[in-house]
Amino acid sequence: MAVYLHVTLLLKQGKLPVFRDAMKIAQPIAETAGWKLHDAFLFRSGRLNTVVDLWELEDMNHYERGMTALQRSPRFAELQSKLADSVESETICFADRLRYV
Repeated sequence: MAVYLHVTLLLKQGKLPVFRDAMKIAQPIAETAGWKLHDAFLFRSGRLNTVVDLWELEDMNHYERGMTALQRSPRFAELQSKLADSVESETICFADRLRYV
């Protein structure tokens, strides 16, 4: 049964381009590990510079496998530097799909 990974990232002012560059590195690595990015959102109202990513994982253990793939990538140092430069804070939540429609 799939598990959903909801990631909320508060970006530093003016750092959206750096964050986009980071995700151009991270997304293909995570997807090679089997993560599926359903969508990414940038808020227009509320807390500006907020990004939400919604990923589908196979199960809870799949999170660790994806993180391992990211950490073992030859581009991890570059990715880590870009994220450190652009992300103020990150909140990670796991969710199950709720069917009511």
